[in-house]
Amino acid sequence: MFTAFLLGLIALSIRSVSGDLAFVLLGSVGIVVGVFHYVFPGSQFFTLALANFIGVYACIFVFFLESNFHSIGPLSQGVGFAMPLMAFLGGAWWRARDIRSIVQSRRLRDGGQLDRVFLWMAPVWGIGALTFLVPGHDMAPELLSELFVAAMGAIALVVLFVSRDIAIFLLDAGLLFEGFFQQASRLVLPAFAFLTFYSLTIILFGSLYTIMDRFMGEPNFIIDGVRRDLTFPEGLYFSLITFATVGYGDIYPITGAVRIVCAVEIVTGVLLLLFGFSAIIGHARPHDRADHRDPL
Repeated sequence: MFTAFLLGLIALSIRSVSGDLAFVLLGSVGIVVGVFHYVFPGSQFFTLALANFIGVYACIFVFFLESNFHSIGPLSQGVGFAMPLMAFLGGAWWRARDIRSIVQSRRLRDGGQLDRVFLWMAPVWGIGALTFLVPGHDMAPELLSELFVAAMGAIALVVLFVSRDIAIFLLDAGLLFEGFFQQASRLVLPAFAFLTFYSLTIILFGSLYTIMDRFMGEPNFIIDGVRRDLTFPEGLYFSLITFATVGYGDIYPITGAVRIVCAVEIVTGVLLLLFGFSAIIGHARPHDRADHRDPL
């Protein structure tokens, strides 16, 4: 569900920039993930990691496209986007035995992979960096499209030969995220308790600001440049941004009494964050509790 939601958001964002590319993104995810799952059965987790990675790749692709090749046609855009993905599929087919053992192992590799990651990422990012030299030249759209396709072809060639290393990178990153979400699942109850107390504290101070404005002689706040009484929704909003120490400046106190209350709320918010995060992290870390009556 998370992967589908993420890809949907990316597709909608891309469509506002280049409509046809959104359909290429969704189609590429379906084809690449489907073929990969067919070639390597039993790799559901890896294919999800691959789908998320394609979404990240699409964001980077659109950034370079809009920065340096915004005038090329939709056909060149789609072909350029699909070339590295097809190269990865080709490399996976070519080295199917090695990659099958990687995607089905579900274990992190030992050290020594970081240098290999930089080894194949360096030329890819190098080609992308060189494209920033393009806007400085007055090129015809046809020549610009050819240059774009050539750059994506060079990236696809790199991807073809390092498909095994990319598979290892995807697996390791995916396993780390899986471990993160498993640990995060143990934080649901303490995080909910923390957010409940956090919300109650914001409501407490928000009510206090509103009451002070009602019963004191003059309004205590400047709101959008006007000195007037604070409404209850505005009191909650001001309490929230004060508690979070944000302070946008659209509402601010002008009397000493309210400023003292604001200072108390800021200190309370900082202390609550410190103790709250410490308790949540301590709850997520498995250990033998000496006091079984302690809920955290």
